[in-house]
Amino acid sequence: MPELSEITPGRSPANPIRIQQSILEDQVELWWFQDLKRSILCYSVAVVLILGTGLGGIVLLSTATSKSSEWRLGVGTVMCLLALGILLKQLLSSAIQDMNCMRNRTQINKLRSGGLIDYLLILIAGSVILICGYVLIILANSDPRLSPRSWSDMFIAGVAITLSGSIILLVLLVYSVIFKFCPHIVPGASGGGELSIYVISTSTAQGRQREVSSSAANLI
Repeated sequence: MPELSEITPGRSPANPIRIQQSILEDQVELWWFQDLKRSILCYSVAVVLILGTGLGGIVLLSTATSKSSEWRLGVGTVMCLLALGILLKQLLSSAIQDMNCMRNRTQINKLRSGGLIDYLLILIAGSVILICGYVLIILANSDPRLSPRSWSDMFIAGVAITLSGSIILLVLLVYSVIFKFCPHIVPGASGGGELSIYVISTSTAQGRQREVSSSAANLI
């Protein structure tokens, strides 16, 4: 009987932790929750970007007047579109995760929060915001027809937007250096995405193994 030949005296019992890890690695729905701390961090950054760019764009659009309608409408529209783009990515990731229609680990790692797409998304967002602010500063200093009030509004908005984009890119750079090039600085940053969601008691696993051995002995 092949079932009884596997139970030999003196054979070391299987490691329950390794068995547990192997079972969890096969669960596709759990791949989305690997490296949970980084995922939560990237998700929080995305929420901040959505709120910041969305509210900033709405403020610029709502305060547009006949004298300053061009640059306020332009920058406000770009900010709102940027917020919608980030929101669309988050909704797309959530929809794919809920439908469980993606079963490739590499694709899931790229799409889930903390993946490569989030790096590119934050990089694009920071670059667009930085460019918008820089363009406003250039326009404010190169247009002699602006009144002192209009020049002041455009210049202050340009400086604020440029500073925001620079902070976003700086934070992304520090984050990339810490987690990609110096993972030993942060405890658990190089853990390889190990899962430890469920706990299987060793005594329970050994008890089940003894029950199997006892049943096999009774059959003999």
